[in-house]
Amino acid sequence: MDENKLFIKIIEEKFQRFRDYYVMDSSDFLALEQQSLLAGFMRTARREGAFFYGGYSEAERRMVVFMPDYTGVTSEEELETWMEANPDDCPLVVLDIRVPAAERGKLTHRDYLGALMGEGIRREKVGDIIVSEGGAQIVVAKEMAEYLAQNYRQVGRVSLSAEIVPITALNMGEIRTVTEKFSVASPRLDNVVSGIFGVSRKDAVEAISRGKVFVGGVEMSKPDYTLKPGEKVVLRGKGKAIYKGECGTSRKGKTYIEVVRYI
Repeated sequence: MDENKLFIKIIEEKFQRFRDYYVMDSSDFLALEQQSLLAGFMRTARREGAFFYGGYSEAERRMVVFMPDYTGVTSEEELETWMEANPDDCPLVVLDIRVPAAERGKLTHRDYLGALMGEGIRREKVGDIIVSEGGAQIVVAKEMAEYLAQNYRQVGRVSLSAEIVPITALNMGEIRTVTEKFSVASPRLDNVVSGIFGVSRKDAVEAISRGKVFVGGVEMSKPDYTLKPGEKVVLRGKGKAIYKGECGTSRKGKTYIEVVRYI
């Protein structure tokens, strides 16, 4: 059995245990590629209480959470609200990291992640890392929180203080976006990716073929896929944007499109 099939089988077995014992359960954190592999499974399992959850609506790294129907949760939006109202039952907490005033603004996402890996923490136990001027907030699986609070005390030469806070204390700050309009030969995925992220169409096609482009959280391997208004486009390592749709035609017959790009 190859690695992808084994991964799906593990999730399916966890889902079966949930159905047998009817108690809330969750997986480890999943990368976008893993979430994409579960697209077919989630279409079916969502009706029985399986949802993606990463602590907030824009989370990239998410786990599968299995929710009994007595919780009343029927969508990922309702799940987020339920977790905020029931933090003791939430499988996630936030590690709130503060750095000395003299070191503020110096550490990056890569710095924080590298120090975590240096502590022997597996990547699947850690969710998104939200960096701010004064430190960072790291979404972590609850079972890892105490260990990290006691041992995650330094990034490079910078000393840290760490406090465990509930998921309700997650502070996203201001999510900054910019609305952009540009022309494309057609609203194919490769054209749109090229325009949004400032890469050549050849590089866009290569990124799509290498599994680096996701539409609506699902890996998209078709360069000629026609985007629908409202779909989120992610190019790993470059960023994400919301495709808003067509908004006019140039004199030379090219189509103008509008996107909202996260900055």
